[in-house]
Amino acid sequence: MEWLLAQLRERGDAEAMAGHGGTVTYAGLAELTTGWLAELDRLGIGAGQSVAIVGNASPDVVALFTALAVRGAVVVPFAPNDPPRSQRAGRMATAHVSTVIEFTGPGEWTAESVAVPDGQKPELLVRLAGSAEAGLVLFSSGSTGESKAALLSLPRLFDGFRGVAGRPRRTLQFMALDHIGGVNTLFRTLAGGGLVVTEPQRTPKHACEAIERHRVEVLPTTPTFLNMLLLSDAYRDYDLSSLELITYGTEPMREVTLAHAAKVFPQVRFKQTYGLTETGILPTKSVSSDSLRMNVGGHGFATEIRDGVLWIKSPSAMLGYLNAPSPFDEDGWLNTGDAVVVAEDGTMRVLGRISALINVGGEKVSPAEVENVLLQAGNVQDVVVTGRANAVTGHVVVAQVELVEPEERRELTRRLRKFCAEHLPPHKVPAVVTVSDVPLHGERFKRMGGAG
Repeated sequence: MEWLLAQLRERGDAEAMAGHGGTVTYAGLAELTTGWLAELDRLGIGAGQSVAIVGNASPDVVALFTALAVRGAVVVPFAPNDPPRSQRAGRMATAHVSTVIEFTGPGEWTAESVAVPDGQKPELLVRLAGSAEAGLVLFSSGSTGESKAALLSLPRLFDGFRGVAGRPRRTLQFMALDHIGGVNTLFRTLAGGGLVVTEPQRTPKHACEAIERHRVEVLPTTPTFLNMLLLSDAYRDYDLSSLELITYGTEPMREVTLAHAAKVFPQVRFKQTYGLTETGILPTKSVSSDSLRMNVGGHGFATEIRDGVLWIKSPSAMLGYLNAPSPFDEDGWLNTGDAVVVAEDGTMRVLGRISALINVGGEKVSPAEVENVLLQAGNVQDVVVTGRANAVTGHVVVAQVELVEPEERRELTRRLRKFCAEHLPPHKVPAVVTVSDVPLHGERFKRMGGAG
């Protein structure tokens, strides 16, 4: 991993990071990393040890992450409030964390030694230490069941960042470092000589402020956040003319949201991304800014469609889960669980999780298709569509909506069902409509359940 530190030094006085934690050059980031290597010596942290980093992306956090990678340690990143502290201890035990370094503000941090769980160290961690490779542990969101701990090899993951093509770009660091997308955005931008702009308060207003202040060119985000940005009208109050590219992923995009975004930002190119913690982020190429079809794979990645489901073989695949069986088959292929449709030209469209498709009387219903219609019905800010068991049809369609303005429930149900009946076949029309009083997305701006 020394090549990464060498690259930082080579880029000298070019700006590397700006925003939360201040502005730092590449040389300054290299100096911070060298300082953290000395601090790791003082703390007695060596290769193979698991170290938790708690904090938002900032120069100090990134320098510590880089120092741990160079040292050959295992990085276990956590956002400050996700998960709650009560859940964090269990996850740290799973990763065999021995030291927690927590940042409370720019340049302010504490280091605490924690008791490593009794019993044998997970075999995957033992093998990683034996190979003298740095590691990364990322946890699934844990919305259903126990959160899975994925162990990745940092050299294998970072190999995809070497020799990044294209001119350096100013990129907003949207996803946190406890997410594969956040790690990908950060180190791909740095490897390409770009500027990473950090803003921990992920609201439309704060994102727009950061874009205007730092002349951000690339906004990596989620369809849910993009929808929030459009609904907030915050984009009208700031100069966002520097934006050249908006990438979106982690959940299916609704056609109505993409069409609205393309109209609001005509100068911006929109690109769909695809990746999983288990595989890393794959190369993609959208057919066009207003299309949900794309090419997926290349540069060592292989893809197959089996029974309408996407399978991936990845050079940056995780080594496995620390607390669950491996999901890979004997040839290294992963069933993503995502349903896709393939066009005649070979491009594909991701419909969402196969487990999220609703079976109504033998007919498959895509939640994203119903959500796309409901978002056009008026007074609907967001919506999640799921299935509910039914003795006659197997399932019925249920829509949970978040409203812009309050509306009488019975009239709302009648209006939305009538609108859907005008645009969808009968089996896709929601049988039940409920109103949510809380946002329908989690901390990572991904819809809760449904097509996400």
